[in-house]
Amino acid sequence: MFESIINAIKAAFRYIVNLVRTVIHGVLNFFKEVVNWFKSLNLNPQEDTPFIADASEFKEMLKTAPKKNVGIFEGVYNEETDEITANRYLDADSLDAKTKEVLEKEPLVVLS
Repeated sequence: MFESIINAIKAAFRYIVNLVRTVIHGVLNFFKEVVNWFKSLNLNPQEDTPFIADASEFKEMLKTAPKKNVGIFEGVYNEETDEITANRYLDADSLDAKTKEVLEKEPLVVLS
């Protein structure tokens, strides 16, 4: 599944014209910023796979330098259609402990 999501992310970057970029002045809070955004999407657990990715892994694909020290790319991968149906890029000065814990040293984490 990781390979499918990574391929979908790469394909999505080729077609995403209006990538939503949110700049957080301060610490990115996992529950406030990440969990609440996914909850607002009312996802179908049978089709949608929420994920976050370390934005530094995707800087080349984005073709833009980060405005902040760290960031994450978050999105929803629809397994049935094999495409990313929602996405957001977050820049922040730093990450909170929970976001660091969730990402650990992985470039891509599927959330459940």
